[in-house]
Amino acid sequence: MNEKKVLYLDNEANLTILLLTTEYRDHIIGGLGRHVTDLTSEGIKRGITYIVVTISKTDRESYKVEDGVHVFRLLPWKRKPSEFLDYIRNINFRFSQFVLQELQLSFDLIHVHDWLTGIAGSQLKDILKMPLLTTFHATEIGRKQDQVTAITKRIIDYETKLVQASDRIIVCSLYMKNVLINELGCPIEKLEVIPNGVIPKNYQAIMLNEDVRNRFPFINSPFLFAMGRLVKEKGFQLFIHAFSEIHQEFPDFILVIAGKGPFESELKQLTKKFNLENKVIFTGFLHDLERNTLLKHCDMLVIPSLYEPFGIIALEGMAAAKPTVAFNIGGLGEILAEKRGILINEANSKSLAEILRKYLSQPDQYREIAYKGFQSVNSEYNWSLLIDETADVYKNMI
Repeated sequence: MNEKKVLYLDNEANLTILLLTTEYRDHIIGGLGRHVTDLTSEGIKRGITYIVVTISKTDRESYKVEDGVHVFRLLPWKRKPSEFLDYIRNINFRFSQFVLQELQLSFDLIHVHDWLTGIAGSQLKDILKMPLLTTFHATEIGRKQDQVTAITKRIIDYETKLVQASDRIIVCSLYMKNVLINELGCPIEKLEVIPNGVIPKNYQAIMLNEDVRNRFPFINSPFLFAMGRLVKEKGFQLFIHAFSEIHQEFPDFILVIAGKGPFESELKQLTKKFNLENKVIFTGFLHDLERNTLLKHCDMLVIPSLYEPFGIIALEGMAAAKPTVAFNIGGLGEILAEKRGILINEANSKSLAEILRKYLSQPDQYREIAYKGFQSVNSEYNWSLLIDETADVYKNMI
């Protein structure tokens, strides 16, 4: 894709946003990808034009209009970067090169998500003289906690420079607001707190019965459900520990963990250590219909994360009207407050086991909690409402 790509956009569009992201629609790793996908889906309904520049997961670059969103999928400038930071620099260089040399149109502002696209965003801001908005979904200090390496320090430096370059910054929780102020030196006047959201109707469609039985043979058994990227900070090891303490009291229950990641082998070894191979099921990556189906059939959604700046997964459980359990950390403490979910103050396996034992023994206790969570998703965390707050930020920047 090296010829100039000229788009003739609707002149009556209220806003035109250049959105740079490493995740989008067909390539969603975590909450960031879900966020930008839902943001653009709702934004176009408000007359916002989005030009999304993201990473191609094939060996070709492409352009396509997807439900009204202009989507460009690009490859790194250098095809085989030597390491992760080199890859990110290369993809940012390609993003900048593409916008400046091949894409000819005017934007109202540039919107980037996390430091991963901040290099290109900062460069384009300086060259095009346009405002830069950044949404911080997480920080490297939070992700790595006490495991600070040379790469971690370089990423923190990128984050700090992005804070300085950004004209406005959106964070998803009060927790993240304090993190950016205290850890990255962000001026308070730059910050806007707009929570993540979901589109509730997206959680209604489920798999056909025959497909469900083939994919998930356990579906008619009572089960506790957890999902996310299989990394240490997601705390699945604590969930397995807790389940090992109570599974004999609730012999009909199984534990289902969905997701992929570098910590998978350690989790399976832990399962073997506790002789739970027949009680803990790893499903691998789930597509949306598969996720919805397991949410519908599970007895409880458990989020054992040790770091969660927001926790969009909690909204997914609430949208499915399921009781949602989590440690009282980060943004989860805000989402599940006021009995919209079940919060555990001490983040350890013993405390989690105690809560699971309590609620599995008396399931009627959590039905009201599940209903309150469901109501909250529709009234407070619905993208059809949150998009207006984001649009106001856009308008105030131009």
